[in-house]
Amino acid sequence: MEVRILGPVEPTVPPKPAQILAVLAVECGKIVPVERLIDLIWGEEPPPQARKSLQVHISSLRRAGLPVEHRAAGYVLNAEPENVDLHLFRRLVTRAGGETDLKAKAETLNEALQLWRGAPVVFAQTLDVQRLAAAEQWVDAELALGRHAELVERLGTLVAEYPLAERLRGQLMTALARAGRRADAMRVFRETRKVLVDELGVEPGEQMQQLYRDVLEGTKESRRNYLPRDAGDFTGRDRELSRLLDCDGGVWWIEGPAGVGKSALAVHAAHRLADRYPDGQLFVDLHSPSGALDALLRAMDVPSERIPESAEERAALWRATVGGRRVVIVLDGVVSVSQVRPLLPGSPGCLTLITSRSRLCGLEGVRRIPLDVLSSDEAVTLLQRILGDERVAAEPDQAGEVARLCGYLPLAVRITGARLAGRAHWPVSKLVRRLSDERSRLDELVADDLAVRSSLELTYRGLPEDVQGAYRIFGFLGLPEVPSYLWVHLLDEDVLDQLVDARLLDVIGSARYRMHELVRLHARELAEAEDPQQDREDLVRRAVLAALSTVDGLTEQLFLAVPRMQDSLGVVTAAARPTDKDAWFAREESLLTKLVERAAELGLAEIASQLAEVLVFAWFGLRNRYEAWERTHTAALEAVWKTGDLRLEAVLRCSLGQMHYKRDNLVEARSWFDTAQTLFVNLGDKRGEAVAMNGIGMVCRDLGEYPCALEALGRARELLEATDPEGVAHALYGIGSIARELGQDDQAFDTLEQAETTYRRAQSRRGEALAARGIGLVHRARGELDLAEEHIVRAHEMVAGTGDELLGCYTAQAWAKVLIRKGSFDAAEKLLHTALVGCRDVGDRFGEALVWRTLGEWRLAGGDYTGARTVLTDALASWTDLGLRLWRARTLRDLGAAHACLGDNAGAGRCWGEASALFGRLGTRESGEALQWPVQWNLVISQ
Repeated sequence: MEVRILGPVEPTVPPKPAQILAVLAVECGKIVPVERLIDLIWGEEPPPQARKSLQVHISSLRRAGLPVEHRAAGYVLNAEPENVDLHLFRRLVTRAGGETDLKAKAETLNEALQLWRGAPVVFAQTLDVQRLAAAEQWVDAELALGRHAELVERLGTLVAEYPLAERLRGQLMTALARAGRRADAMRVFRETRKVLVDELGVEPGEQMQQLYRDVLEGTKESRRNYLPRDAGDFTGRDRELSRLLDCDGGVWWIEGPAGVGKSALAVHAAHRLADRYPDGQLFVDLHSPSGALDALLRAMDVPSERIPESAEERAALWRATVGGRRVVIVLDGVVSVSQVRPLLPGSPGCLTLITSRSRLCGLEGVRRIPLDVLSSDEAVTLLQRILGDERVAAEPDQAGEVARLCGYLPLAVRITGARLAGRAHWPVSKLVRRLSDERSRLDELVADDLAVRSSLELTYRGLPEDVQGAYRIFGFLGLPEVPSYLWVHLLDEDVLDQLVDARLLDVIGSARYRMHELVRLHARELAEAEDPQQDREDLVRRAVLAALSTVDGLTEQLFLAVPRMQDSLGVVTAAARPTDKDAWFAREESLLTKLVERAAELGLAEIASQLAEVLVFAWFGLRNRYEAWERTHTAALEAVWKTGDLRLEAVLRCSLGQMHYKRDNLVEARSWFDTAQTLFVNLGDKRGEAVAMNGIGMVCRDLGEYPCALEALGRARELLEATDPEGVAHALYGIGSIARELGQDDQAFDTLEQAETTYRRAQSRRGEALAARGIGLVHRARGELDLAEEHIVRAHEMVAGTGDELLGCYTAQAWAKVLIRKGSFDAAEKLLHTALVGCRDVGDRFGEALVWRTLGEWRLAGGDYTGARTVLTDALASWTDLGLRLWRARTLRDLGAAHACLGDNAGAGRCWGEASALFGRLGTRESGEALQWPVQWNLVISQ
């Protein structure tokens, strides 16, 4: 069935279904979301029952025999595009653009224009612009064929339909002048000037005025300026423009990706240079060398009968025609060097500006100007020039966000500006909301005849098939960048280089590729439309395996971390290991996080979980990268829920419990561990249960719930005894640290020494250091400072060899506290400030509070009681926020001492009273010390 929308909709249906059919026909074969249909049909304020009404109207279309189908996201007209007059029109216009024969070109364009029967019921303004552009091309072809008199009547009709189309009026003047009707041509100019001044408040453009002067002087129509209208809001490009304005002729190659503003720069520069090139300012939208030469020769008034057939003879005639003249030529849209060679003038006084999306070589003596996107400030300035200062000034942050969502691409910014300019009632923030959805962003970047999608489509369709496939692969991955350790398993480097040459990819550093955000959205859209789902999923699976092959060799078994899952999904060749692990992960963290989220989004739950977990051991857990840890595991967990895999759910919950534990969110950590432990028990997974119990034990220890902690850690030790020495060491360390807090020193020594030995057998250098520090803390609590320093220094030196900077902060703090008690204040201060910076860098709130409290002790021991009170008060607030009663009590004890030393007995009494009560409830080693505190600090004062 044929569908016609270029005029009244056919087949004939009621008005609202006709509008819906027209919208679906415009997007023939593509899904149109329900919300977009409602927005387009009913506007800003749809009726409450719009969704239901839409369903009713769709039903009426189906009853009329139209193939409208419902899909998950909306509706689609399932018809061949050639059966829709709009798409037939566009195909004919495209075909005409490639015609080198003027007669065939004119006939094809005329056939396209004959499809129009009136005003469309939807997108009237946008489609009308396309019709006008086709009409102007048809008139150009007819004028070039010498059919001046025959054109006048039809041109008059077109001018009546498009009274503000200045170029169309200029074509009418040309036809009249060539037909010998000079007076009528001058009348058209006067009418044009009146319409433009009355309606728009502007004078006719330079080309129209030059045409009038030529007609007035009785000469042929102007050959001086065939440039498109200059952009009045041209923004940025100061350096590039300066190079062009300062040059004296030659050939300049302006290259850059689609929509970056190559043509705008060339046309703007050509207009600015018009006075220096008085013999002609020419513009050719390049399709073929032969056709371009024909257009250029006719623009220089070479009669049709003198233009030879062969390209070689035309090139020779072109060089002879411009020889000795000063002409600026813009060759727009070049795709190959072979297109350009015949068009280059031989005269040294000419300037040729070439624009191309491709990086091409082989043309001698060319100076290149590469263009990238605008800066953020330039993009906002462009938006401001389109919208006006007031609208941007009213919402500056939203204007900046619009520019960002446009990727600072000039075409996209210009489109959003045009949309907002045409909707004065829209706040800028409304467009921000609409652009924020990646799925519909390209739909939003359309205004009249401007569209980011169609601009990219032109480049894409000109690529070889294998390069098109690589483009789709790159887009579907959804990654901001693709480094070599990924793409070597997915793509051929030669193919990637072709995408770089087509300016669809950028090379960053060594063999690392980046795709502009809007380009990526287009590539992903094509992949989802053209590639089978299984192929797309396999692509992401291979990317994850490639990442695993690199990351897996960088992992460490972390304290209380969930053991890594075995790779049962296939093997890829191991990538070269980075020499600087920290620098590598700092660069790759965002990409690897996005890769996990992409795999999870596609339902690849197992492999997404595997990469998420490996990253904990390799980076997230070692450097407290909490945000990425949470993002990857939350994404993986959502995918796992959909599969019903309870073991994977338990593993991820356990890891999230560890993440919250390390973030000092103890109550939340306990909840995650509890749920994971229940799942593991139900699954009969004793290893998993033990890991969860270890987590529960450490949370309860920090909360001061020691009986619960000992029960959980004892159970973990029991479960792991025969299979996992490192897990046993974790449990022993927890049990020993609790014994230390309870003052059970003999048990603490015995258990922590077992932990140290077990860690050593398991070759866990980090665990061994942790246990050695724990033993040193018991000696310190007993006042055995030399022994304490021996163990803690040994731990500090071991940590230095593991690269665990955070644990190094804890060993430094423990050592500093020994030095304070020994009177080595300078050495202690240096250690404490290093530890404080380290804890802040990784966002470790517990460690930062611990160091602040120790700095308070340092000030107290050094006699700076006022400073001690200030620092300890800050530390006290941190312990309160963290909900850690034991550490609050210890800080209150020291704060009481500061008050006592300052003569504030009431303040000291309040602090010591609360500290004593807390120690008593917790049953820790300090619970019997309260009576000694006033005596101890009074003695200090008396000395």
